[in-house]
Amino acid sequence: MNRLVGIVVAHTLMLSFAGVASVGAAVRVELVLDAAMDRPAEYGVSELEKSLGERGLSVRRVTEATGSESDVLIFAGVVSNDGGAVRALRGLEVSMPEGPEALVIRHAELKGKPAIVLCGSDARGLMYAALDAADRISWSRKGTDPFVRVRDTRESPYVRERAVSIYTMQRAYFESRLYDEIYWRRYFGMLAHSRINSFVVVFGYENGGFMAPPYPYFFDMAEFPQVKLVGITAEQQQRNTAAFKRMIEIAHAHGVDFTAAIWDHIYRGGVQAGGIEGASEKAGRPTEGLVWGVTTENLAAYNKTAIRRFLEVFPEIDGLQFRMHGESGLKGDEMKGFWHEVFGMVHQMRPEMRVDLRAKELPDEIIEDGLDQGLPVRVTTKYWMEQMGLPFHPTHVNRQNQRDRRHGYADLLRYPQRYKVHWRLWNGGTTRLLLWGDPEYVRRFAESARLYDGDSFEVNEMLATWMLGEPHEAKPLPLLNPKYRYYDYEFERYWHYYQVWGRVGYNPQTPAEVWGREFDRRFGPQAGPALMKGLHLASNILPRIVAASYRYQLFPTTRGWAEMMRIDDLPQYADAEGSDIQQFLSMRDHAKSLIEGTDTAMRRPAETSRWFLETSNQVLEQVAQAEKSVGNKRSREFISTITDLKILAGLAQYHSHRLPAGVSYNLYKQTGDLAAFDEALGHERQAVAAWARVVDAASDVYSHDLALGVHRVGFPRHWEEELQKLKSGLERLEESRQKAQPRAAGSAPIPARRHTPDETQPPQVDLERVRSALPGQNVTVTARVQDSSGIKWARLRYRHITQFEDYQTEEMKCDPETGLWSATIPGAFVVPPWDLMYFVEAVDTQGNGRMYPDMDVETPYVIVELGR
Repeated sequence: MNRLVGIVVAHTLMLSFAGVASVGAAVRVELVLDAAMDRPAEYGVSELEKSLGERGLSVRRVTEATGSESDVLIFAGVVSNDGGAVRALRGLEVSMPEGPEALVIRHAELKGKPAIVLCGSDARGLMYAALDAADRISWSRKGTDPFVRVRDTRESPYVRERAVSIYTMQRAYFESRLYDEIYWRRYFGMLAHSRINSFVVVFGYENGGFMAPPYPYFFDMAEFPQVKLVGITAEQQQRNTAAFKRMIEIAHAHGVDFTAAIWDHIYRGGVQAGGIEGASEKAGRPTEGLVWGVTTENLAAYNKTAIRRFLEVFPEIDGLQFRMHGESGLKGDEMKGFWHEVFGMVHQMRPEMRVDLRAKELPDEIIEDGLDQGLPVRVTTKYWMEQMGLPFHPTHVNRQNQRDRRHGYADLLRYPQRYKVHWRLWNGGTTRLLLWGDPEYVRRFAESARLYDGDSFEVNEMLATWMLGEPHEAKPLPLLNPKYRYYDYEFERYWHYYQVWGRVGYNPQTPAEVWGREFDRRFGPQAGPALMKGLHLASNILPRIVAASYRYQLFPTTRGWAEMMRIDDLPQYADAEGSDIQQFLSMRDHAKSLIEGTDTAMRRPAETSRWFLETSNQVLEQVAQAEKSVGNKRSREFISTITDLKILAGLAQYHSHRLPAGVSYNLYKQTGDLAAFDEALGHERQAVAAWARVVDAASDVYSHDLALGVHRVGFPRHWEEELQKLKSGLERLEESRQKAQPRAAGSAPIPARRHTPDETQPPQVDLERVRSALPGQNVTVTARVQDSSGIKWARLRYRHITQFEDYQTEEMKCDPETGLWSATIPGAFVVPPWDLMYFVEAVDTQGNGRMYPDMDVETPYVIVELGR
């Protein structure tokens, strides 16, 4: 209910804002606050005051409303303070916000004046209410009603914890941020406006031993005088400590919790070196910038004592996150005793502190040890490899890691439940550089984060791997060339990325005007909507590449990068299988299917190719519309934005041609058919041309020295590098074609290839979802399956919610009376330790197939929760 406009009309002589502005009188706002406010609430209220001031309103803070010297009243408070805001809601008979971070905003008429009530269940809730009001006031034009867009609302978090993580991969870059207080005020201010409420600093990941472990960067310990960070002085340690404490303080002042992620406990080279040349050889030798003195003999004792000191020096820290396995430097036979000692110490120091345990190679006995010692242990896993896949847990992970805990939820979701799972999306392996933002993706992702009673997720910051592999003393390299730079700090370029992760993670039904208004403000009312739609469409391209046409060998953040890697030459690309092997048929298997004439409900590469081409065209249509609307009046941010959209569209075009090239190449390899080889070459030439358009799109906007991965292990510095490799690969392929011989006379004939039918629409399935069941009872799944050509077959696929299992299959039968298809999961399969999941496959008589639920619109399987 928005009553304010009506109230303003009723007070036209006093409150016609346009009229007041015309005679120079300032509208007076009385801001009625609680007597005491926590820092996040104070930040929100200060931003509200700033927004009001920018609209020409005068603001006076009071703790009791008088109304006598004001034109408008704004009440702002927290439920526990029982101040003016709470009393106002009570008088209006409006229920209070309940639960952490909840908020209520209401218009009213109080003390004869138009009023707005902002109430939070806690300081964060009030901060979010005040920031929402501040943003909406900023949308108004001077001389108009500044409150017209402030809406009545009641909100509470859909996902309780919405975290962003950063890495300390390169010392100079990390310290350029660590010591810059203005940077952190802007960074955490952006997170607060975005409703991101948790921040993780990851020490000791893929950085050649820096911060492995982190403690000597901040302090030495008399108990272990031999352990030092080589080259650091006491003065530098004091400066680092003071800066880190200030960083935590600023985070808390903006309503952001702070987690220290300690990922290395001793440096032993190998995988810890991160592919940096010569880094492994430095392990075990005193080296400038690395920790010296942690040994096999003092490993557990030192780390136990150092973590204790760390918590004493930084008592403000809200949580700890540990990497548990060999990549942290620990050997297999060291893990159990090491973690037993550390868990006991953490419980003694901070028994309430949340401790996140990385799931990779984490045995049950260590999880149980932490729980048995009384710690609130949480297991954190990789949502989709170390890349950004689609917004659901993969239907089937790659078999190479199906039965371990490298990524996904593995076998961790057993009942009775003793711990939470923290869903960590390693998007930094994929979305390193180019703009990204899609509210619908985040909405679906947030829904998936509720699995196993989940209430938290974490994403990497943009530019997470910036300067990875560079010398630690090297200054950060620029991203955009100087004439295109339009911001003070690089992170400010990615405002929409943080906005959608925080706002939609908090409330999946956040009104689109929250970001639509910002696009309008930055780009204008014509170009803004086009660029917004273009970015939302383009943000689906990289996840689809990762899911459908990505080599699994590029799993790690330190090896794969879909934004800039061509994903090898065609023979290697053609052998890829994607990273949801249930949803997407590989190029190799598609060729085999064409030869043998088999059916599948999976998405064939031809369909994915069409998706890439159609999406690219849609993105470019929005770019053209935006360019037409602004003409030659292009801001630097406009140029940067359309550059990224054109690059993403070009990547989609590249894969739209590369997929059929890979299928044809597989047909040649499996049959010796030279015509298939020629088809592969034709598609590959088109793919190279598409990549050339990517290079043209990047033009001189981006630097040609983009350091976001280790160059020597295959990370390019610009798309131009990959174009040259593509051209060379094409030349080698053409040479191979010249040498290829036709099938020898008298050999077995080449099987006829089955071409895609004229009618390509898959069957439509209306699935009656079963959401709950009881152990031991049959679960019958029913669906209406329809297709104009007729249904060839339909199948029910199901398993327990453990990725260690493959799917079971039951053929569905059609009831001729009802026309419904059904199959049953037997009661013997419905057991207490596991919830269930299922989907339906259907193929029509033309050979077109589909899996339902449809992954393009929702999670592509149904979760069945068991009553226990």
